[in-house]
Amino acid sequence: MNALASSFATDPFDARFGCALPRTMRDQIAESTWHSMTWTAFTDRFSPTTGPLRLGSWTGTKSTGCKIEFDATFGIGDTIIACAATTYGPIEALTSMLHDAGFRIEILSFHQQIIGDETATFILAEHDGRREWSMGMAADADLSSIRAVLAGANILYR
Repeated sequence: MNALASSFATDPFDARFGCALPRTMRDQIAESTWHSMTWTAFTDRFSPTTGPLRLGSWTGTKSTGCKIEFDATFGIGDTIIACAATTYGPIEALTSMLHDAGFRIEILSFHQQIIGDETATFILAEHDGRREWSMGMAADADLSSIRAVLAGANILYR
């Protein structure tokens, strides 16, 4: 077995779904990490459900032209905030809302894969020179993307 096939076999995402993580993600995370990582440990690490930021609601309504009006509520600690943005897409809206709420992240890499009835989204995000990978999964591709960005923000702001 060659080294590339070996790294696919030790990738917990591949072990669970039969398709490998994005190559750049695999390349940046030490292969030794994959050997002992269970699916639970993988999701705890790359798709945390806890952190300083929680999504309450998310809606998007067509506006004039190509732009969409997005509204969201977030829980930040014990505080609930309402945010709005008019943009061309949900990721642009979300990162703008997060920036306004004090969660400044830059998305450096974005990957999506269809896994059965769900979409898996992987992002590499950066804040203050620290880079971290995160993952979101949902039946809807936009919601998968939103979950991945929120997971990234929670990882970077732990």
